[in-house]
Amino acid sequence: MENVTETPLLSPKGTFPATVVKVINDHKLVMNRGEQNGIREGQRMMVYRIDDEEILDPHTGESLGHLDLVRGTGRIILVQDKISIIESDKKPDIDLNKLSYLIVEYLQKPRELSELSYIPPLTPSGIEYLAKKELQSTRERELKSMIDKLGERLPFENPQVGDLVKPI
Repeated sequence: MENVTETPLLSPKGTFPATVVKVINDHKLVMNRGEQNGIREGQRMMVYRIDDEEILDPHTGESLGHLDLVRGTGRIILVQDKISIIESDKKPDIDLNKLSYLIVEYLQKPRELSELSYIPPLTPSGIEYLAKKELQSTRERELKSMIDKLGERLPFENPQVGDLVKPI
C-alpha cells in the first residue's frame, strides 16, 4: 500500500461529505464514494454525525451551527468503483515513555543463567518475543499488557448507516 498520508486529497467538487451505506462491523464501514471520486487506499477519513441540537450564541441569539459528533477515524483499505471500505485506525492511549522504561527495566533484570541464552533486541520482533513469554511479576504483567495494546485498534463509536465521512 502506498503512503498517501502527506498527499492532499484532490477530489471532484461535491465528493464530501460522503455517507456510510453499510456497517460491516464496529471496525469496518462502507462509504458511498470510490475510485470514480478519486478515493485511494490509505487515505484517512473521519466518520461523524451532525448533532440535532442547534448551538446559539447566548448573547446575540445567532445560530452558530451544529456540532460534528465524531464516531472515529479510519483508513481506506479497499476501493471499488463507487464504494470504499474504511477500517478504524484509532489506537488505545499508551504511555510510550512508561513502555520504554518497562522494557529497559525488564531487559536489565538479573536472570538465571538458563534465561540468558536469548535477550531480544528492542525491535518489533524482539518486542513480540517479550509479549509471548510468560511474565510473572506485576511489572512484567503491566509490560505485557502494554505490548498487547500496541497492535489493538479501537472500534468506531456506535457507527450507523447515514453517518457522514470526510477526509482528514
